[in-house]
Amino acid sequence: MKIKSGEENLEVDTEFKIFLKQWFSGLLEGKKHLRDEDWLKILEINGRACTHIHSGEIFWKIWEATRSIDAFIEKVNEIHGEEIYKKIDNNTIFVNYSKFRCPLVKFDIIKSPMLCNCFNWFRENFETILKRPVKVFAENTILKGAPSCNFYIFFET
Repeated sequence: MKIKSGEENLEVDTEFKIFLKQWFSGLLEGKKHLRDEDWLKILEINGRACTHIHSGEIFWKIWEATRSIDAFIEKVNEIHGEEIYKKIDNNTIFVNYSKFRCPLVKFDIIKSPMLCNCFNWFRENFETILKRPVKVFAENTILKGAPSCNFYIFFET
């Protein structure tokens, strides 16, 4: 199995990609037999698990270097080369992704809008760095037909 990762350059061996597509196809088929709340719990757990693979370490390193929401947002946007995160007020951050960030979509493994409910990786990351409860709301997503993915992150100050 060969996986090469970079922000714009992702590669997966063809055989492994076929395996992953079939595996996720089975997962989505199995979803039909679950109650909505059970499916959302699975996606919440998986979304939180995503942070431990990649984004959590990056968020933590940026937070350690900045130690304020304003500086954190500025640094994250600088890394991405565009304004992805925007502070709305002391309790709210707006997130606008103009393209997919999820490797499952970038690898062309899964394109189901059901995947859009795994946004709890935001929750895990921000609860970890802020050490307080966070709520996340998905306003719209590309997989559901919108031109961008938009999320609101709410936290207590």
